[in-house]
Amino acid sequence: MYQEAAKQLSDFMKLSGKSQQQVAKETALSPSVISQFLKQSYKGDNEAVAGTILQYLEMAEARIAKTGHTYFYKDMCNTKSVTFACHHAHKHGDIVLVFGDAGAGKTTALRHYADGHFGVIMVTANACTSSATSVLQMIARKTGKVLAGKKEMLMSSLVDYFKNTGRLVIIDEADHLTMAALQAVRNLNDEAGIGIVLSGNNKIYTQMRHGSRCSELDQFRTRIVVQCMVRNEYSLEEFKMIFPEIPPECLPYLIKLATDESLRTAVKILELTYDYTDRIDLDALRAVRQQLTGGI
Repeated sequence: MYQEAAKQLSDFMKLSGKSQQQVAKETALSPSVISQFLKQSYKGDNEAVAGTILQYLEMAEARIAKTGHTYFYKDMCNTKSVTFACHHAHKHGDIVLVFGDAGAGKTTALRHYADGHFGVIMVTANACTSSATSVLQMIARKTGKVLAGKKEMLMSSLVDYFKNTGRLVIIDEADHLTMAALQAVRNLNDEAGIGIVLSGNNKIYTQMRHGSRCSELDQFRTRIVVQCMVRNEYSLEEFKMIFPEIPPECLPYLIKLATDESLRTAVKILELTYDYTDRIDLDALRAVRQQLTGGI
């Protein structure tokens, strides 16, 4: 069995472009085991390794075979709004705020801007990276620097790196940031003169506009002139571009799903319908949604 498994793995790597290092990481086998197994020179339990490889290939090939049926539409209203906000921050060295409904395409639009423009660093905050030190370390790692020490040292190093570069830092999920972290971001903007995009849910807008009237927050508020709000509101023309391959009669249902819940939900239900049924029509979409989420 192991000779056939080695051949299947070799064929899969050629098809997918995955390296031995990547396969080793994904299978939790060592790179040397993968290398020797492919050469059929491994001295250990080849059958055990083959079993792991075949299980890995079954799921990996299924993921590759999964074809996306939605398309990125750069002229969608939400995407254009987010792109404008990023461009303004990048051009003028300002702090801008991107906020609004979950699943409305904020992150996708931010990545589109970051991928298409030189000098952009994008990081994503979470509950474990909410402090000033954590967010500065995240930004530092994206620059290729691994910096240790107190936040004052981190700030000094980042200011030296960014000063007079005209670069842009995008912080997604910024609603996780503490007040101290927001102050650190403001200081980076002040001292290095780079643009900052803060993106998050409505919590960050509420904090900025209606939070406690403290001097630190007021200093932040006065720096944010451009504020971009995205909503789960979509036109039929947008959905024709996002879902070009599905029957037109399905579009109103997907628009209602996106408006009531989120664009992310509509995309997910469509992809699951492709996965679990042999047809795409209104009845299939409703059946999949009811079975998997309880909705209709």
